[in-house]
Amino acid sequence: MSEVFTAGVQYNDWKGTAAADGSDHLSLQTFFRERGVPDGAFVVAVRAYYMPSAPGKLSVRAVYADGDGFDSVNDQIQSADTLRFKESDIELTFDEFFSLFKRFNIVLSQKGLGLDGREYKIQEA
Repeated sequence: MSEVFTAGVQYNDWKGTAAADGSDHLSLQTFFRERGVPDGAFVVAVRAYYMPSAPGKLSVRAVYADGDGFDSVNDQIQSADTLRFKESDIELTFDEFFSLFKRFNIVLSQKGLGLDGREYKIQEA
């Protein structure tokens, strides 16, 4: 099975980008190692999915590679024709998830308007 490093849901009515600054108190690497990602693995991505059928919870997937750290894993990624990663799924509360970051920003725009990455000026109401 293949995945793509792009967020998507059934209809993609709203699409966008996200950015985050890691917590000063707990790294994603440490957090996910404590929850099943093996020693000697490096988390390269995190996917979070919310469904109203599980209120207050996020399904979170750590995507990881075997490797001793950023440089080792980056070398693997840059030299690979086909990327191969492992995954570990856990369920977290919103507080647990967002405590992994000191700042977290999401921007979603209405599908079809072509706003992603565009600059705009704020007008007074």
